[in-house]
Amino acid sequence: MSLRTQTHPYFAPRFTSSPTSSSSYRPITSSSRAAGPAAQNTHQDLLSPYQRRDSSKTAAAEASRLGSKRSVLSWRRSNGHAHARRLSAVLEEGSRGYSRSDKVYDDDRDKGRRRRRYFASLLFGPSGQIFSRRARRYIVYAIGIFFLYLTILRPILNSTLRSSSPAVGAASSGLKSLPTPHSVSGRITSTSLKQEVRRPRAPLPRSVLDKRTKDHKVEGGLLKVNPDSLVHPIYELIRDAREEWDKKVARQSTTLKEAVVEYRRRYGRQPPKGFDKWWAYVCENNVQLPDEYDQIHTDLLPFRALSPRDLNARINAATRLPDTYTLRVRKGSLRTLSTYDSKAIEGANERLEGQTELIRPIAKFLGDITVVYSVHDTATAVVGYDHKRELLEHVEEGEWFDEDDEIDMTLQGWSAACSPNSPIRTFDSNISPPSILPNTSIAHKSFISSHSTTMDLCTNPSLIPIHGALAGKSPKVRPLTPIFSLSKTSLHSDVLGVPVEQWVNTDDLPDVPWEEKTEDKLMWRGSNTGAYHSAYTPWRASHRTRLVKMANMISSSTNTSTNNHWEQEQGGSTRDRSSNPSSETVEILPNPKDMKSQKLKEGSKRYGWSEVNDKYMNLAFTGGPLQCNVDDGTCDDLATEYAWSKLMTHDDALQYRYIVDVDGNAWSARFKRLLSSGSLIFKSTIMPEWWTDRIQPWVHYVPVQMDYSDLYDIMAFFQGDPSTPSSSASASETPLAHEIALSGKEWSATHWRKENMIAYVFRPYLEWGRLMADRRGEMDLVYDEKMEEWRHSEMSEDYDDNDEL
Repeated sequence: MSLRTQTHPYFAPRFTSSPTSSSSYRPITSSSRAAGPAAQNTHQDLLSPYQRRDSSKTAAAEASRLGSKRSVLSWRRSNGHAHARRLSAVLEEGSRGYSRSDKVYDDDRDKGRRRRRYFASLLFGPSGQIFSRRARRYIVYAIGIFFLYLTILRPILNSTLRSSSPAVGAASSGLKSLPTPHSVSGRITSTSLKQEVRRPRAPLPRSVLDKRTKDHKVEGGLLKVNPDSLVHPIYELIRDAREEWDKKVARQSTTLKEAVVEYRRRYGRQPPKGFDKWWAYVCENNVQLPDEYDQIHTDLLPFRALSPRDLNARINAATRLPDTYTLRVRKGSLRTLSTYDSKAIEGANERLEGQTELIRPIAKFLGDITVVYSVHDTATAVVGYDHKRELLEHVEEGEWFDEDDEIDMTLQGWSAACSPNSPIRTFDSNISPPSILPNTSIAHKSFISSHSTTMDLCTNPSLIPIHGALAGKSPKVRPLTPIFSLSKTSLHSDVLGVPVEQWVNTDDLPDVPWEEKTEDKLMWRGSNTGAYHSAYTPWRASHRTRLVKMANMISSSTNTSTNNHWEQEQGGSTRDRSSNPSSETVEILPNPKDMKSQKLKEGSKRYGWSEVNDKYMNLAFTGGPLQCNVDDGTCDDLATEYAWSKLMTHDDALQYRYIVDVDGNAWSARFKRLLSSGSLIFKSTIMPEWWTDRIQPWVHYVPVQMDYSDLYDIMAFFQGDPSTPSSSASASETPLAHEIALSGKEWSATHWRKENMIAYVFRPYLEWGRLMADRRGEMDLVYDEKMEEWRHSEMSEDYDDNDEL
């Protein structure tokens, strides 16, 4: 029986020193001898032969082991496994006088020296040079492999990842991977509110992404082009827009408590009672951007200066105004009344029905309110600047405006609504007539950076004479009137509503992927609305007529009598060209892929109107002249001077990759449908809408100035230079156009649903109920943590009972 299996009544001795130590074993105490004399004697007999080893043999063996390490290591390579097994067995039997760990330590130390010598031989040559020949060869190999990856492998991998991305594939085939709304019963959860479709974005030049300073100056919502810059301004606009959108999405509230805190931070007061019900609706229906409702605050702020009695009196008076309809909620029940003539106003009943569809699902959560809408698509009232400032001062001081105070009602004109220091007060459209053709010279080039900022007419008065809704009009100021309208400008005091006409469900529309669209030109079809056309109105300067005329202009060398007649009327050729000599040709910035290291002013080129219009434009009126005076010949002028075309079907329109949307008499109701088409949408407008704070220009659509001076540069950026045939839809910039088009389509599907529209009107109706309440101070929300808890089934039943959408 070996010592390994023998039972000992004492602890076995252990090796405590190296073989060269004078004492190889731990001494056995007298107590241990007494505990087991028989076993101890047997153990000592087994170990005695090794204790009496010849010291000379031991020294010789040690010298041999330490003297030739290479032979030892070679022996271990060939006999390592067997040696390890034998050594383990011998040590267990106590047959060796030195530790196995000592030998392994010596071998490892020797291996470390050999490894260091090996790497030293790689780095240093025999003559002392820094890198040996072998090291230099390895370095050259590494550099070659790195450049091979950058030039060949990396582009292949990136294109493979983009083509195989589930989000990209879904976006081109019906958006099947869009996040679906979800909620968890028992508690309001808002994790879905920040969900966005994450797709690899089209790359921007590294020089643009790495720049911390901006080459071009942004002022008043416009980016002013720096002619000496090496960076195309649209690159900079897209970069900044992406960053701004990502920050907006990331900072949104995700709990009711956070939403209440953000409301107080923005508006300086508590949210209205029922805000928790609104938040429940937001979470249940996955309404994104729950904090972006600043337009409501701007519209309703002056009404806070009116006492509840004064406001209710004004509302009752508004219900009797002609061409209005009223939504009245009492104890959760909705009633309507109207004062318009449905036979005289086409579509009036549909507008009333559309608003009842939006309010019916939430009526029981609103309290008692009365909301008066104008049936027309234009705004109704302009409040004088001094009167509005007085109202806001009362709001700041917490006092009611005295309804008996006199208001100066003699003021007239758009400038009456603006501050005395604003640019509109020194602007005279009669002295500064509009230029029919835009100034495209590089010294005057600019692009929209903030679309909402450029819609401020007080600081951008040059928009007034070139938009048919404003040109030639001089409205009188009115008292503050509680009217909701579906469209307005920054000068109007109406409360902005949510129009529902031409709303479409993105899933119900036919889908033509970007790659299958066959037309690369910019397309527009529509009627000649936007202004009343007569000999007494400046209709030729209106936004739609200018766009169609410009897009069908021919070069001056081939001008026809029709073009000359058009120029001589309303800003004729002499006046127009003397104030804007660059209108003879179009100057276009260089295409980004052709810039290389040249400045913008060095690469820009001038083209004739025929050349750029043949390359980029397919715009025309459809049907026949509308809103024109037949007796004075204006209708005939429209028919002969402008391009007219037959109606284009929706299927034909889907073949165009680029589509422009412009205002009509008011807002453009087709924008939702256009965004859903998957084409890149250009938009020119002065009308803020309910979604303006909830969308991002240059991320979801391309903003265009009202004078169209940037239109050809934008087309050249996305579609290619007119003088370079190869610079077409297959150019390197096309992925940016495709990305913005897809982002717009996805935004339309996720941010412009009926649920988003209901969530928007929910907010002003709650605010309106607080303003109408006799005890307004008791209508603030008192936050309680229990409000964060939400029974899914109960809330779902509440909404389902009223939801008839």
